[in-house]
Amino acid sequence: MQSDNSKRHGLSADQARELSQKILGFAKADHTRVNIDSGVHGFTRTAINRVTTAAATENVSIQITSVFGKRVASVETNRLENASLERAVRDSEALAKLAPENPEYLPELGPQRYAEVDGYYASTGDLTTESRASAASLAIKAADTAKFIAAGFIDVNAGSQTVATSNGLFGYYPGTGVASTLTVRTPDGLSSGWAGDEGADWSTIESDRIAQDAVRKCRDWRGKTALDAGKYEVVLEPTAVGMLMVRMMNVFDARQADEGRSFFSKRGGGNRLGEKLFDERITIVNDPAEKNAQVSPFTPPGLPIRREVWVDKGILKSLSYSRFWANRQGVPPKPNASNLIMSGGDANVDDLIKATKRGVLITRFWYIRPLNPRIVSVTGLTRDGTFLIENGRITRPVTNFRFNQSLTELLANVEMLGRPTRVCASEDSSVGPPIVVPALKVKDFYLSSVSDAI
Repeated sequence: MQSDNSKRHGLSADQARELSQKILGFAKADHTRVNIDSGVHGFTRTAINRVTTAAATENVSIQITSVFGKRVASVETNRLENASLERAVRDSEALAKLAPENPEYLPELGPQRYAEVDGYYASTGDLTTESRASAASLAIKAADTAKFIAAGFIDVNAGSQTVATSNGLFGYYPGTGVASTLTVRTPDGLSSGWAGDEGADWSTIESDRIAQDAVRKCRDWRGKTALDAGKYEVVLEPTAVGMLMVRMMNVFDARQADEGRSFFSKRGGGNRLGEKLFDERITIVNDPAEKNAQVSPFTPPGLPIRREVWVDKGILKSLSYSRFWANRQGVPPKPNASNLIMSGGDANVDDLIKATKRGVLITRFWYIRPLNPRIVSVTGLTRDGTFLIENGRITRPVTNFRFNQSLTELLANVEMLGRPTRVCASEDSSVGPPIVVPALKVKDFYLSSVSDAI
């Protein structure tokens, strides 16, 4: 259930407007922009089967951007007294006068129309330290019972974002986010299991399931043995898919495509809009109003974000355009994806395993790094539960792998899709951009070498 406005963390729309106008009133630059992030950030950390740290901080962070001609600079402050705000404006303006010109700068935006999006959930905004501790205790009890060692992290934020310019623009968005993750290891450190959830709504976080899944993965991964590297049919759990797909959020860029630097570049010039590039079951959209995955309907500079279909049934349907590149190409500007929602099917992970003759089940990845932007290839390590599948069943745990994989090839090689769910796609277990993806069964996934890492 979303929250009563009067009880929310962060500045209200009226408070944000008043503060923005006060700051803009101090400005003497050609153009000025104010971005305000306000609200509460809380976390609970567990290690060695006990709560080690718990905290909550409330803050109002203001970024002031000043422009003279094409010279641009920014200053941040969280001091709200009039004298401090005016000093921050003066500092921003002094730095802007010293900055080199940005040849691609365009004047700050005027009034815009934004979609009405409310991503603030009372279940998350009202979450207490005691409630986080109660959720963490489920993991601790499960690990104690199994004689394993648990380490977890619950990350919570609730508040609002604001943008305002000297040209009359004002945007306001309230939102919440929470991530809960758990790693369980054996006392000898040789086996590890992981589970986690992420959402805007705390009531969707399944703390008991997280505890049970992490303990089960740790138990099942004991006694792992090596499996030869090579190309395999793989079953990627939703978290593993999300950790890859978050790397796709910024690749739908028209400028990179038009300049020949992207997978979406057409040989001889231009881009590949309208071409079928992926499996026909693949549809990828950005939607700031997606339930439990809401995001701000505007970018930090104030450009509207609307629902956008990037890929429809395998066909490239849209690319993003910065204001500069849109002006150069004579088209409307279009921001990058701010969340990512991918199509799916009706299968669950067990169904994908049953349909696999010989392959590998992967729980998640670690230390993912880019390789080649022309094919959107990445490398990294499997982690916290990797298993051999034979004739539709898991037959043994196997050591981790380094992988090298083109994400565009992965989306072309899909064989089955599970049900989409929001996942914790960040490597640091904090709340990240919302990623809603299914489990996937994929052919020819390149597990390039065996790794002894746990």
